[in-house]
Amino acid sequence: MKALFEILPEIDDTDKCVLVCEISYESFSFAIKNEDTNRYVAAAIFQFENETNSNDYPKKLEELIDAKPLLSSAFKRVCIIYSFKESVLIPFNLYSSLENENVINLIHGDVAPATSIHTDLVAAKGVYNAYRVPASFYQLLQSKFPGAESKHQYSALLNSPKTEGDMLFVIFYPNRILVRLVKDGRTELINSFIYVSAEDVSYILLNTCKQFDVSNIPLEIAGLIEKESNLFKEIYKYFEVINFTPLPRESNYSEEILQQPSHYFSHIFAIDSCE
Repeated sequence: MKALFEILPEIDDTDKCVLVCEISYESFSFAIKNEDTNRYVAAAIFQFENETNSNDYPKKLEELIDAKPLLSSAFKRVCIIYSFKESVLIPFNLYSSLENENVINLIHGDVAPATSIHTDLVAAKGVYNAYRVPASFYQLLQSKFPGAESKHQYSALLNSPKTEGDMLFVIFYPNRILVRLVKDGRTELINSFIYVSAEDVSYILLNTCKQFDVSNIPLEIAGLIEKESNLFKEIYKYFEVINFTPLPRESNYSEEILQQPSHYFSHIFAIDSCE
């Protein structure tokens, strides 16, 4: 795996720290927060190489984890965020735990490698989030981080602070974007899209706006995107107001983290924990 970003100082008191990991087919990211000082002290992003075979993902991830002694420390708590698109939000009155796999297969297809089915309760929104995770990833992370809590990324985002009015949130990954549309203060869409070119991203965002009948909507972006990039310039053609997601004010950050663009890790810091 290729390191895109690393701030990994020596940490002597990991027993006071929370480790937050995010895993997807594109990347593995993590951040470490000292709960006594409410301060993030470490952060990193690693990308799977484009030529990685689907069967090699767990092996590559295991090699990375084993190569980072810090990840083998005894943490106060570990939270794993799964960022896979095969997720279905089900209202309370329609939910049946016996039908989770059938519902996911209906929406996302049943031609998939061995998977593990999970469910998050999103009480504030009145829904369950049923989702599947590649079994190889799940088993590996459970073995490396026994007792870790876990949650799907969509569940965490749905529990984020309420946004007033209209807003389009976008998180950038290598060749994938996660889009969350808030209209009149309500989350109307949360989904992931693969892209190849900058024009693909513009099309996805404009088509989303058209489908939900919004215009001149502010854009808030996080993740792996640079303001000087062609990707940003392409988006700027169609959206007048674009803001990079700032670091959450509720936490403190090391000087090394503060020296980097805030939006690289703001979406991970915002998750904070699996609680």
